[in-house]
Amino acid sequence: MRKWCFIFCVGLLVSCGEQKTDFTGNTPLKINDFNKAFRIVALPLTISDSNINKFTDTIRIGRKALVQFVPDSIVEQIISTKDKKASLHPILKIEKEEEYYLLLNVKHPNQQNIAVVVFSKKNKFLGYKIVAEFNEQNKNSRFYGKSMYINKEPTFLVSENKLSDENAATYEKKGWAYSDSSFKMIFFDSNKKPNSSVIINPIDTLPMLYNYSGDYGRDSKNFISIRDLTTPNKYQFFLHFERQDGNCIGELKGLLNFTKNQATYSEKGDPCIIHFTMIGNTIKIKEDGNCGNHRNMTCYFNDSYDKKRKRNKKK
Repeated sequence: MRKWCFIFCVGLLVSCGEQKTDFTGNTPLKINDFNKAFRIVALPLTISDSNINKFTDTIRIGRKALVQFVPDSIVEQIISTKDKKASLHPILKIEKEEEYYLLLNVKHPNQQNIAVVVFSKKNKFLGYKIVAEFNEQNKNSRFYGKSMYINKEPTFLVSENKLSDENAATYEKKGWAYSDSSFKMIFFDSNKKPNSSVIINPIDTLPMLYNYSGDYGRDSKNFISIRDLTTPNKYQFFLHFERQDGNCIGELKGLLNFTKNQATYSEKGDPCIIHFTMIGNTIKIKEDGNCGNHRNMTCYFNDSYDKKRKRNKKK
């Protein structure tokens, strides 16, 4: 009798130990248990529109479960309450020294998104980004391909290849990385021709009273505008260029603080550094650093522009 009682107790303990975690969110969930749903994988790896289902776990995560660890306003952007047909599934976990990344698959009827959620080692939510969107209608098409390459950094490099309306092969590559409390685009390259459109100069109507203020350029698609800021040595600028028959475009807006005739654009979290030098009525521009998130990869900001005459006001 004692023997059977002992076996029963052991079986009961084993069954309790094997009790599955409830990922619906209807019950309180510990974040360490939540994280166990995500497999730790070796990097680098590639997820594409043709193999994404191999990475998607059969486990389904309830929206209420994610809200326990991520602000509701962020969860709403990942998977909206209005989208009743969408579902969440764990993909993988990336461990780093100061933070860790959880990759979620957001399944829609005709599309699959990959969302990356970042936590500190103390399980504090830090940030998120929907890094890739895969359209189910394009899957296995020989005219289209999309993939996301994840390296050990990790950087999430999303590449899209397809045929244009003119049957020309086009590509677009975007690289995202988490840095300084947010996701930033650190790489961009494309051979797509831009749509013909008027370039909107966001600082065009601002004052031009200081010494270096004015418009410099060759034409409507290659120019830099400089406008007054707070003191005569501080300015704001808008720079735009188009080269290689419109296949390479660069654009940047920022602030400049001139010391004599020189100034440097540099912003925290942006690897791009650009030096500006005024020589007479000409501004020389020299790129220093990685400015690939502001232009295509096949050209640089390096150039010089002559100052244009001020537009006369109509009487």
